[in-house]
Amino acid sequence: MNQGRPKEFDTDRALELATQQFWKVGYSATSLQDLLKVMRLSKSSLYQTFGSKQQLFIQCLNHYEQSMASRLEQKLVESDSAVGFLREFLEEIVAEAAGRGPRKGCLLVNTANELSQRDPQIKVVVSDGANHFIAIFRRAIELAVDRGEMQAPASISSLASFYFSGVSGLRTMVKAGVSQEELHPVVNLIMEKFN
Repeated sequence: MNQGRPKEFDTDRALELATQQFWKVGYSATSLQDLLKVMRLSKSSLYQTFGSKQQLFIQCLNHYEQSMASRLEQKLVESDSAVGFLREFLEEIVAEAAGRGPRKGCLLVNTANELSQRDPQIKVVVSDGANHFIAIFRRAIELAVDRGEMQAPASISSLASFYFSGVSGLRTMVKAGVSQEELHPVVNLIMEKFN
């Protein structure tokens, strides 16, 4: 019985390359030819493995979310201070403003701005991703309260959502070209809620 030819490429690597392409220029500006070139695949291999462009993009969004969430969860586990973890993440975002490479922002935020109002399926993926990040920030706040690093807020969920909106806003400002000098005071204002 013929089981077909084995895949001759690393699907995880191909997915990462596609994610980077979408992250760099967005969904609409990425053509099928761009994807075939960066992923180094034939059209038939791309369709057989990942489906349509939209299906591939959804897989890329999920890949991005899982990668970022895993990194954040690990940093939180390793952090001596939950409040310090929250500040450090904001400072990492601001540091991107000094980088020489393209300012890509956040793939989920970029996608929310580009497609969420036009594509209900992508809207769900973006919303799920945002909720995953908010849950991580909620855990950090709960940990900070448990450790006595901050007073218990009126609503931990609302504060986690506020923090996520600050993260999203900072990422957008970095992408828009705002300087580090202008962004540091914004970080301080966000972190005032965590005293």
